[in-house]
Amino acid sequence: MQGKEDDNILKRKIKYYFENQLPVHISLRSTRFLNGKVLKFAGDLLIIDDQFLGATPVYLEEIKYVEPFKERGEEEK
Repeated sequence: MQGKEDDNILKRKIKYYFENQLPVHISLRSTRFLNGKVLKFAGDLLIIDDQFLGATPVYLEEIKYVEPFKERGEEEK
């Protein structure tokens, strides 16, 4: 379970990606992952437009980590 500080960092990251409409890779605690843009972010819930599943609701407590989405073969900057 994440601590309050971890939750705050996670929220700030998601808010940044949401406000800048940047694609993200979200790894869930269930070992699943989602790739796409955050459509909505409010409180502990976000809606991600996953590239395969479409609009998918995710609660912060389900998230293991979030990072920028990179296409396969895309070099790190």
